[in-house]
Amino acid sequence: MMLEAANTYFRKAIAAIERVMETQAAALDQAAQWIADSINADGVLHIFGAGHSHMLCEQISWRAGGLAPVNAILDINYTLLGGGSPMRGTKLERLEGYAKILLDSYDLRPTEVLIVVSQSGINPGPIEAAMEAKSKGLKVVAITSLEQSSKAKSRHSNGKRLFEIADLVIDNCVPPGDACVEIGPGVPKTSPLSTVVGAAILQAMVAEVAKRLFQEGTAPPIWLSANVPGGDERAAQLAARFGGTRLKPF
Repeated sequence: MMLEAANTYFRKAIAAIERVMETQAAALDQAAQWIADSINADGVLHIFGAGHSHMLCEQISWRAGGLAPVNAILDINYTLLGGGSPMRGTKLERLEGYAKILLDSYDLRPTEVLIVVSQSGINPGPIEAAMEAKSKGLKVVAITSLEQSSKAKSRHSNGKRLFEIADLVIDNCVPPGDACVEIGPGVPKTSPLSTVVGAAILQAMVAEVAKRLFQEGTAPPIWLSANVPGGDERAAQLAARFGGTRLKPF
């Protein structure tokens, strides 16, 4: 069995991650330091993503090997889990004002960091999330495709794209349209890259933040798997200290 298409995908995913390693080191370095500094000051790392990008928020939230002070800003209506037409989430991501209401329900504090994940970086949802966080004094880190976004027109009325708003941009080095495997003439490409590459970027960032906290004399608040000895006890300790979603009180 040759698995030609499958192996093509593997090679393209590896190549994209290698491009990130080669070209985004400075941005990753700065992001990791901002996050480490914030955690050392009792801050929380926030992360936002609409559509399939919401999976990357879950990637570093309440997960074995992950950092405890992470607040995933999730909205079920931005996802297929919201039910109804699959287009509903797409329409809401393009609706101005929705993300502002969502972020306004969270306790976002100056000097904390918000990561905004968006492949295209042109929809009002992630753009407004970045704008709202900046207005509250947070540092905004965008994970996006610069190649795709720089060639596209913003759908927000201010005309700006995510990379033009964020304080720091990490280019995921994923091509426009996300999909990467050519099946044949006249057939759309298949198999998107942004989830695989985005997850790699985020987990690399988590590792770097944990290392810097340790080197600076802070015990990294890292979750253990609930399925290994001591996992439940560790979870209880960290949840008591960092648990909750940072929702504003009524």
